[in-house]
Amino acid sequence: MHDIKSIRADPGAFDAALARRGVVSASAAVLAADARLRAVQTEVQAALAKRNEASRAIGQAKAKKDEAAAAALMAEVAVLKDRIPGLEADDRVAAAALDAVLETLPNLPA
Repeated sequence: MHDIKSIRADPGAFDAALARRGVVSASAAVLAADARLRAVQTEVQAALAKRNEASRAIGQAKAKKDEAAAAALMAEVAVLKDRIPGLEADDRVAAAALDAVLETLPNLPA
């Protein structure tokens, strides 16, 4: 497997090493798949953080006996709970797509 960090850092060197193996430039495809994965992961993490924050706020609202705010927050958490599994599925698909691109590439010469 290839080191995505080194590909991100120097895509030209990666393409040059692949050229020595007879493979045309592949860094653009790798970086596009990586960018998609990173975007989806960021979205998943943001949704999880928002759900956790809303869950904490529910407890605070209930402690203050503010049932209206608690109900609104519970509705928000319910929406997030419905959305998160889809985002996690997108994350798995994006990770598989990146792996599929990387698996087609030969090992680089030392």
